[in-house]
This record gives sequence, structure tokens and C-alpha cells, in this order.
Amino acid sequence: MAQVKREVASKSSDISGGPYLAKIISHLDPTFMGGLEVTLLRPDGNSVGEGGQTYPVRYASPFAGQTAFEFQGANSDDFNDTQKSYGFWFVPPDVGNTVLVFFVEGDPSQGYWLACVPDKFSNHMTPGIAASQAVAFAEGEEEKYDTKTVPVAEANRRANALEENTEIDKIKRAVHPIADHFLEEGLLEDDVRGITYSTSRRNVPSSVYGISTPGPLDRRDGAKKTFIGKTESQSPLPVPVSRLGGSQFVMDDGDDRYQRRTTASEGGYDYADTLDGDAGEPTIPSDEYIRLRTRTGHQLLLHTSEDLIYIGNSRGTSWIEMTSDGKIDIFAEDSVSIHTKQDLNIRADRDINMEAGRNINMRSVERFHTESGGDTEIVVGANGNITTIGNMNIGTGIANYFSAGGNTNILSGGSHFETASTIHMNGIPATPATPAFTLGLHDNVVVDPSAVEWKETRYQSEEPLSSIMKRVPMHEPWSGHENLDPLAVKPDLTDREA
Repeated sequence: MAQVKREVASKSSDISGGPYLAKIISHLDPTFMGGLEVTLLRPDGNSVGEGGQTYPVRYASPFAGQTAFEFQGANSDDFNDTQKSYGFWFVPPDVGNTVLVFFVEGDPSQGYWLACVPDKFSNHMTPGIAASQAVAFAEGEEEKYDTKTVPVAEANRRANALEENTEIDKIKRAVHPIADHFLEEGLLEDDVRGITYSTSRRNVPSSVYGISTPGPLDRRDGAKKTFIGKTESQSPLPVPVSRLGGSQFVMDDGDDRYQRRTTASEGGYDYADTLDGDAGEPTIPSDEYIRLRTRTGHQLLLHTSEDLIYIGNSRGTSWIEMTSDGKIDIFAEDSVSIHTKQDLNIRADRDINMEAGRNINMRSVERFHTESGGDTEIVVGANGNITTIGNMNIGTGIANYFSAGGNTNILSGGSHFETASTIHMNGIPATPATPAFTLGLHDNVVVDPSAVEWKETRYQSEEPLSSIMKRVPMHEPWSGHENLDPLAVKPDLTDREA
């Protein structure tokens, strides 16, 4: 196995071990090992990227490894004989960023980069792509979003002089592309499931932790491109230098300046502002959560402050939520399909309510058995038809009553049998059957982005959905989420029999 050997540094080199601050001039490492080309930022001045002042530096990961070479076998097709790698890996920073580098024993050929130094004031998007009211709306955007608070990018450093005394967070910034995904999902004004304030600039000391990736390079026509690298290793063609926005993993310990007034089970979404002398529950700061979200809006959210788990896709066409009181709400624009090779068991200690906008079709390959401990009532809006290939038997332990407002037709392909101690045919009037009651209907708000626009309506249709159920999950923004008003959806109030 190749060994790293100590070499004496050239006497002409004026490099010590370091560490040094260095500017990245290229991150195109042909070995795919995360190496960089950098120019050292020395106090006596230098020219970034100038030949003779640049150095290659390898990536020194905080954690990385592989199984030992010494124990490796010689069979290339045997997984057990092959090395396995693992560790902590991040895409090298973009050209122009500052990194911390050092040189082992002052040897220029043994340079490593091990840390990144963010530009001052350039950390609003990290790690959660936070929303702001300081927005530089492009033409038509303010009308499209119809809200003052949207996710934004960093402040434009060329358009604004950023000094120590600059109120950086008041400088207007461009809208981040994830705003369009929130708009499509219906979460643009939802600061639990949608927009977030989890930025490293939110409070001091920061209680926001996490990682955001750079995102794919923007390769669209018209996107910014340039040559990168020093003269002898410069990229042969201009390469993209802008990004489409990245994925985020955020662990937010919450903003204790705002405290929930009650638990999520006891009261709605309401926070006290401690800066105004108000106080809520000190153990429930706002925005305490863990979130994994892609640049297009797919997400898994574990929200401590609102005591819920939420999973949703980037278009808002399907989502599932588990609430504080134990509800599981599911919305799907298309089908929900379940298949089990064994049993499918469903039990409700109260009611099972099923409703179809068209047909309910049920089929059993063998026996179909229904049983009720009390009355069984059937209401038929049109014809009622029962067909049996074999015998049809109707019986009760006490008596049989058949009553119809119109005709009663009985047709048997074979013999017709009736057995009773006494049979009255057009004699003593039959006892009228007790009419079955019709299920009552409840109006549910309909949210439908395909039919209603966002502006003013927030995708909410004027026509409600009449349903036997009191809560029907909808596309976002759905007003029936438990955390918005938990007292209005307690079990006694969602009971359709009440």
C-alpha cells in the first residue's frame, strides 16, 4: 500500500505549517476526493489566482474511514474481501469562498483544507432558507404570492454596501425559488408546515442547528457561467456558478422569545411575546422542531412546539399528519391503495364512516358476512336488487314483515317456499316497516387549487362538500388541522351521531 512519506520542504518556500486563510480558485478535483486549489490570503497582499501563489489542498474530513487495507483479500468479486468506506462528506464549497488550510510540516505538497469561513452577513439562508418581510419582489411576484412574508435569498453584496453598522436584515432580498413550491403546496402562509424562520441570524446565541446543501448547479439557458481555475488549469469552457437551492436538515431548539400559551392539545396556535412582558408556557418555545426538506418541498417534519408529525410531497397532492390528540389525517389527490398478503383488520371503537362520491364496490371471492348487534337499516334511493345463484333465505327469530309503498315482486327460477304457522295473503294488513333514517350531512370547506386561484381565495371554493363526515382532509391550506383549534375537534365534537 502506498505510504505518505515525510519530505523536507524546499528552502525557497516561505510556507510554514499554518493555518492560513485561503480563497478557493477551483474545486474541480479530477480525483473526486474533494480537493481544492487555493490562494493564500496573506497580510502583505497577493493576487488571487495568480500563478505561483496557488496551492493544491486535499480535503480533511471531520470523520471518514474505510476498512483496513491490511485485512483485504484479493478477490475482486467478493464483497467480504473488498474495502468498505464510510464517513462525513460534503460537496466542496464554491469558488470564491474562504477556507482554512494548513501544510504538514510546512510542505507545500501536503496541504489540507479543514474548515470554511463564511462571508460576513451571508448566513440568512442557513440552514432553513428562512422567510423575511424584507423582500425585493420582481415584477408580478407581489401580486402572485399576495403576502408580505416569503423565503428569501441573501442580500446582494454588489448592490448594497455591507458595513459593520449596516442593518443587514432590513435589506431587501430576492425571493427564493422554494416560495413557488410553497405556493403550489398551499403552505406559503403556514409557518408550521411551510415557511420557516429558522435562520442562523434569528437570535443570539443561535438556537438553530442544521445543514443546507448548495443545491444543483443552475444549468438553464441564461444562467450565470464563467471560467474557473488558474491559467494552467482553467476550465476549458465556462461553467455554471449559480445554484438552484438545496435541501435542508434543520434541528431548531426554538425561539424562547415567543412561548405557546397552552399545549397543542389544550389550545390553538397562539404565542406570547416575552419581549412585550407577556408570558406563555416556558417549556414550549416557538419553532422547536426537526425538519428534513428537499429544495422542491418534499418534507418530513417533527414539530415539538405544535406536537405533530407531518409528511408532505412537493406539489401538495398528498400529505399525512399525526396530531397531539392522536388523529391521523390523510389527503390524497389520487388513489390510496392498500394491499396485504394476509388480513386487513380495521377496528373503530366508535363509528366507521365510509362515503363515496360515486360507487362503493365490495367483492368477496368466498363468503361475505355482515352482522350487527342491533338494528340494520338500508335506504335505497332507486331500485333495490338482490341476486343469488343458489338459495335465498330470509328469517328472523320472531316474525317476518315485508312492506313496500309500491309493488313487491318475487321471482324464483325454481320452487318458491314460504313456511309459517299461519300465512296471511291479502288478509290481515301487514304491520308497516319502520322507515330507515337517512344519514345527516355536514358541510366541509373545499380547497382545490385546480379550480380556484390563490389570490384572495387561498384555493378555497365557495361551494362546500356535503358529507356524512364532519372532518374531511383537503389540499393545503386546510383549516381543519387540529393544532389550529384543538378544542373544536375533540372526540365529542367530531362524533357524527351527535
